[in-house]
Amino acid sequence: MPLFKNLFGTESSTIKKTCVVVPFLPKGLLKKLGIETLKRGTLYSTANTDTFTFIKAGIGTLLVGDAVLYLEQTQCKNIIYFGSCGLVRETDRLTLGSLVCPEKCFSFESFTDVITGQMCNVSTQYPGYNLLQTFLDMSTSRNIRSVTGISIGSLKCEESYKKFFLEKGVEVIDMECSAFFSAAHSIQKDALAILYATDIITQKPLFTPLEPESRLLIDNAIHTACKVIRLFCTRQ
Repeated sequence: MPLFKNLFGTESSTIKKTCVVVPFLPKGLLKKLGIETLKRGTLYSTANTDTFTFIKAGIGTLLVGDAVLYLEQTQCKNIIYFGSCGLVRETDRLTLGSLVCPEKCFSFESFTDVITGQMCNVSTQYPGYNLLQTFLDMSTSRNIRSVTGISIGSLKCEESYKKFFLEKGVEVIDMECSAFFSAAHSIQKDALAILYATDIITQKPLFTPLEPESRLLIDNAIHTACKVIRLFCTRQ
């Protein structure tokens, strides 16, 4: 069996021009994206709609980054990463359930760098500017904010870096976005990320049980993002 089909559960020739990559599956996500079933490979699961290929990559920089690298020899041109993020702080423009698109993302992915405080190694990764701008222009009525993000290698340690985040102008934190951008850049594909805010460090930390109102805000954000992604893919 060819390596690609073994890993992704489908032939590389079936990959469409636009791919949507997710790290995990929130409840109801597949239905919201118009997907019925997934083809399972040894690492990744995939599905094709009329307008895009969906890839469930798994959580973490290694799985997401490698999923993108394997798309190099396919017909894919544009890659959308769709996942969750935390907020550094709540503001007038950002709260639980906000939808954001990082216009740049600092890379603080190394667990060792995080726990040893090696902040001098932080680099900056970027989406495809034209793809991002087209996406934002199309979705102006959806209140999707462009932000500065950072991908960090330890969820436990993120609160201790809040001052550093604020000094760098960081608004959102995730685990995979910088690796996603750097992988896409390395294979010369256009990329953008859309994230929904699920927590606020020091205020409503990750893994804290959510009130029904907060859960509803996040569910509505996921629903809105799915509608925007589907619309965007039909126009590519």
